[in-house]
Amino acid sequence: MNSPYSVAQETLGMSSMQRGLEHMKSPVRPGPNAYDLGGASKPSVNTQPYNNQRLAEQNQLQNIGSAAPQAAANAMGQVRSQTAAGSDAEAKAQLFAAERMSEALYANQSGSALMKMNSIIQSPEANKFKHDIANGKAMAMGMSPDLGGEVATKNQYA
Repeated sequence: MNSPYSVAQETLGMSSMQRGLEHMKSPVRPGPNAYDLGGASKPSVNTQPYNNQRLAEQNQLQNIGSAAPQAAANAMGQVRSQTAAGSDAEAKAQLFAAERMSEALYANQSGSALMKMNSIIQSPEANKFKHDIANGKAMAMGMSPDLGGEVATKNQYA
């Protein structure tokens, strides 16, 4: 008789009953793995090719599962490096501007002319100073200095 069950599976139950060991019966019914498609459940079959394929698929799934967070981390790293490069360029531009400003201040005796002009603008003679500038502009344009004074007076009350 050709049976899909192994000899051990067929005889275990009979042997246990003959010895009076009912509780020694296998909890697995005879032959549950005989007709499945996997090689891992059959001791008489070389399971290495089946296991290799199964583990290769598992490896592929694990690689795909870990590739997404790695790609996200890589993208975040690129954004950070671009941001750092941009802020580095801004910092260099600000440093360049500060250097040029300090050079201009040094060329103007540390800004003493600017400070003097600021003190004049803040002083009680500020209106006279602005009036004189307006007269100078009017004369430079070939107009009457009185027109410059009139413009300065209008701007004062505007």
